[in-house]
Amino acid sequence: MISRPIPLLALAAAMALGCESSEAAQRSQTLAQELRSSWVSAVADAAPDTTLAHALSSAFRRAANQALGAVVYVTVEQAQEFARSRPDIPQPFERFFQFPEQGGGQVPPQRGSGSGFIFDEAGYVMTNHHVVDNASRVTVRLQNGREYSAEVVGSDPSTDVAVIKLQDIGNESLPVATFGNSDALQVGDWVLALGNPLGLDFTVTAGIVSAKGRQLTARENALEAFIQTDAAINQGNSGGPLIDLDGRVVGINSAIYGASRFVGYGFAVPINLATRVSGDLLEFGFVRRPKLGMRINDVTAVDAEAFGLDEVRGADIVAIDENTPAASSGLQVGDVVIALDGQRIDNAAQLTTSLARREPGETVELTVIRAGDKRTVSVELGEFAHENEGPRREAEDAGAEQTMGFAVRPLTPQIASRFGHEATDGVVISDVRRFSPASNAGLRPGQILRQINGEVVETPADVEEIAQSIGHNQVVSIRVRDPNLGETIVNFRVRG
Repeated sequence: MISRPIPLLALAAAMALGCESSEAAQRSQTLAQELRSSWVSAVADAAPDTTLAHALSSAFRRAANQALGAVVYVTVEQAQEFARSRPDIPQPFERFFQFPEQGGGQVPPQRGSGSGFIFDEAGYVMTNHHVVDNASRVTVRLQNGREYSAEVVGSDPSTDVAVIKLQDIGNESLPVATFGNSDALQVGDWVLALGNPLGLDFTVTAGIVSAKGRQLTARENALEAFIQTDAAINQGNSGGPLIDLDGRVVGINSAIYGASRFVGYGFAVPINLATRVSGDLLEFGFVRRPKLGMRINDVTAVDAEAFGLDEVRGADIVAIDENTPAASSGLQVGDVVIALDGQRIDNAAQLTTSLARREPGETVELTVIRAGDKRTVSVELGEFAHENEGPRREAEDAGAEQTMGFAVRPLTPQIASRFGHEATDGVVISDVRRFSPASNAGLRPGQILRQINGEVVETPADVEEIAQSIGHNQVVSIRVRDPNLGETIVNFRVRG
């Protein structure tokens, strides 16, 4: 290979190109760094700030952890019924027995489940009326796996509230729910629904308060002002607590509107109403309902114009019953109630539920608009008659049914034939008070009563005489002849 000298001009050009390439590379490197920094900055700016989301998630966890311990799983066995035969039962006695229309003997018990929550360390649990209605046996399981038998203390179908009590808890310390204030809830507030839906134990769902004061059934005797929520509520949630973000109970999950599965809306009984009802159930065994004696409707836009109202709100009095507190107070049809004791009333449901928290005998002040003029009317509340007298009635009502929770009638040949009894005389149990210890222990209509605490029973008078000697909270031993089981003994403690 022949070596040739490089011309000076070519060498200078090469050196110039080398310098230019070096500067270009440096500029490229600088540009790449700038682009990389811009990309990192853009990504950082685009990343969501999850601080608030994490704070809400933390609030959900705290609320659920605080309340879940007091939630219980309620399993119910419904009372068995006996067959009915109108031709064989004398007319005066038919009303004392409950039988299916066809067939004989007992039908298999039905079982169901729901939820509830412990509200007192003595073992009292709040749940729904429809969860324990006609219950013959109630079992309660806690989140820690402990199980207890429970007795139905009382139940109110008008509000769908019931109270049951755990049995044989000994010295065990029970978790107790904390109550909030359902009146303070506002539409848009976060709430959690706790319970046991579809067999999924101790489930938590979240949503907001969608509305308040909802009425669903329009039943005449219903007392409804439901909290509406979009937290998922399904079968089995019934009776469980609806809680706020502080873990406080603000309602009792009760209903799914229009379907057997969650369709976006669930409903809960406000806890302020439920505590009033449960207090009466504990003290009296039934709910004392204050009575005004009038029928009311929501005010419409037409009503507001006709009655000279500034706003479309209030409870329009459309009828007043004679000889009632409303009639004697001077209230009139066409009056529109806009306040109760100074508290604003927007609709009929709000007035009804506000009155339900008062006691019979209290005096309330209603602010009404009459023909465009505002006035105040004082009314002393009466009391509605109650269907089911509870276990704590006065002494003058004492007797076998009051003391022991069941009633008896003489056994006739017709009744004996229907139940398959060989005996044609003696005493037959004709009625057992719902939710009583006697019912929970297994006494049923149609059983022949043989002995009470070892004393032979031959007539209803014998039963009444023995009942007078039984003290409060005493254990009684009942020997009966059951149509299916034969001779059997049922033991229970009477309520005191």
